[in-house]
Amino acid sequence: MLMLAVAALLSSFAVAGQIRWLIAVALIVSAYAFCFSLPLAAVVGQRGLSSRGPLSAKLVFAGSMLGAWASVVAAVVLIYAGFVSL
Repeated sequence: MLMLAVAALLSSFAVAGQIRWLIAVALIVSAYAFCFSLPLAAVVGQRGLSSRGPLSAKLVFAGSMLGAWASVVAAVVLIYAGFVSL
């Protein structure tokens, strides 16, 4: 839902094209990382709260961390774009 909402507003921001691309790429990376790690966590029975344990736990943890950090990057850049566009 967030990607759809941002897509509707992205063209109205008064920032450079690189900033718009950074927002889009960060949200896409976040979505794919969560689409990888969450079903994997359900299949292998790992929560992914730690990077310790078997390879499956490490993969779930890495996917969750990548998704979370990409979401943070998108949020920070989106706030910057909104502030610049005021």
